[in-house]
Amino acid sequence: MSKGRSLPEALKSLLKQPTFPSRVSALSATRHLPAGRSADPSPTPRLDTLKKHFVSLEADAIRRGLGWGEWLSVATATILTLNNPGSLQSLHRVAMRDLANDLEARKSRALLMREIGLKCIGFIGIPKVINNLAALRKAVDQDPELAQALPTETRRHITPDRLPAVHKAAYGLWDDIYTPHSEKLLKILGTSHPDLPVFIVESEYGPLFAPPATYSLPSDPAHLKQEPEWEVNRLRTSLVAISALRAQGGVGPQVTSHVWGLMKAAESISPADANKRGLEWLATEEGALWVVKTVDSLCQAIEGAEELEQHKSKL
Repeated sequence: MSKGRSLPEALKSLLKQPTFPSRVSALSATRHLPAGRSADPSPTPRLDTLKKHFVSLEADAIRRGLGWGEWLSVATATILTLNNPGSLQSLHRVAMRDLANDLEARKSRALLMREIGLKCIGFIGIPKVINNLAALRKAVDQDPELAQALPTETRRHITPDRLPAVHKAAYGLWDDIYTPHSEKLLKILGTSHPDLPVFIVESEYGPLFAPPATYSLPSDPAHLKQEPEWEVNRLRTSLVAISALRAQGGVGPQVTSHVWGLMKAAESISPADANKRGLEWLATEEGALWVVKTVDSLCQAIEGAEELEQHKSKL
């Protein structure tokens, strides 16, 4: 499109409309069918109601021996999938409350949410992630000290000398999640398209899902060789996968696969982790049930909300 040229009004108007209008059913004159997918993100529920839900979720997680990183992982991935920027900003505010004097704590929570947003590309696609990460950044910018403190260097620039380590990390993570069916699954995916398993493992499980520290080089700075506390580690990766897949619906087999992956993540829990007992519980059938039910309750609170905000968020 040439510089300065705008789209025709008819096309601009169409792009703002849902995919098809609401209408009276052809089968029953008393039944009104809803419109199709909206061009805009879903509307935000009442923020006071959302806050109570998030605070309750946090308290429930603490009672079960979980740390902030686990409940925040589930909530962030779910809301990103629901494409509800207002709710994501509300979650950010709840996660930051009572931390006004602790920049490092605020920084860790913001970086975890940002990192989950990036990883959700592999589950829900790039467009929703772009929009919601932008909304999250607007929330961060309300705290100038936090905005200034967030790192800006990339952790995933894959150079030729790093490629072998990325591939090793990719297939290592794939095997860790899907063993004993990892090889069989690759063959099944390959029958659909020969490049499907290659892209999934080498372009997503490696550069995107595996923590960058797992493919660091001896020449890297020390901080790139260690996983920070906000990293989306092996267990949190399964939490993000279950949450995003369950929230989008229609992909039951993939949810099941990652539930099994969560239970296999027990071996990745550090014996020195302060929340070791809670994390071990999370990697059980009972813990997986809690994760799925938590996702469902978030979906109901956001998509099933009867009351919506009348005005757009100031963020």
